[in-house]
Amino acid sequence: MIEVLEPGALTSVQDAAGRPGWRHLGVPAGGAADAWSARLANRLVGNDDDAALLELTLQGPALRFDVRTQIAMTGARFDARLDGRPISPFRSVSVRTGSILRIGSGDGSRAYLAVGGGVEVEPVLGSRSTDLRSRFGGHDGRPLAGGDRLMLGQAILGDRRWLGVPADGPIRIVPGPHADRFAPDALLGGRWRIGVAADRTGARLDGDPLERVPGAEVEVASMGLPLGAIQVPPDGIPIVMLVDRPVTGGYPVPACVIRADIGRVALRGTGDPLTFTAVSPAEARDALLRTEEELAAVEDLGPSPDDELGWAGALD
Repeated sequence: MIEVLEPGALTSVQDAAGRPGWRHLGVPAGGAADAWSARLANRLVGNDDDAALLELTLQGPALRFDVRTQIAMTGARFDARLDGRPISPFRSVSVRTGSILRIGSGDGSRAYLAVGGGVEVEPVLGSRSTDLRSRFGGHDGRPLAGGDRLMLGQAILGDRRWLGVPADGPIRIVPGPHADRFAPDALLGGRWRIGVAADRTGARLDGDPLERVPGAEVEVASMGLPLGAIQVPPDGIPIVMLVDRPVTGGYPVPACVIRADIGRVALRGTGDPLTFTAVSPAEARDALLRTEEELAAVEDLGPSPDDELGWAGALD
């Protein structure tokens, strides 16, 4: 069991898959904003990819563990200390009964904390994720609060580490249905930053408004919004749609962030720079396959080398 001593800025129970099968009834897909990082965190502690875990936003919580288990952090690099000792991301760490984990802020907006056995909450509409807007699922349909207690599944003890390198470079996009309404390469030539109006619904960018071709309408008939769709409202400032996006939208979509890169957008914090590069649908599929290969680059290190020294994750 985990006791929440301090909740952090916005900590919620999520899973990687969310609930995409209910969008026809107006229910957002939800789930982890960076599903790839959530899956990797789970693999590092020996969980199934879709086990429930904690999504941390801006600043993490303080947690007390009432059972021996494994933990791992992925996503943005948040400062994390287990009983006062710093722990490294992208590897699992053994936790002793009574240990306290304190997580501060980091170099991005979101990080993921997986715990051996997963967080045990009842599925709602097939998912353990928290829908923060409609307030259902996860832990009582809300962010964590001080005093909350979370049940855990049975952990598989043993240390693991990820051998890959976090992706870098421009965010890759493919053309959308309304690319012809804007000047060629309008998104590619911009110097963008993540704006203050960014949450799990979408990331509004800061930069110069996109130039429309003469006579182009500023709205379109409502249509389904896929993950990563880049909508352009009348002011010309693009919004990258994320996991809690509405089911439909009525603004033009000149491009879509590829699935392999959408998590990288979700991890960026306010003011972080962002550039785009165009790829073909075939290249987007290849990139997605490579991200799946990267997930498999987890090395099993076996038991901690010393129960009194290795448990805190101080060994690299």
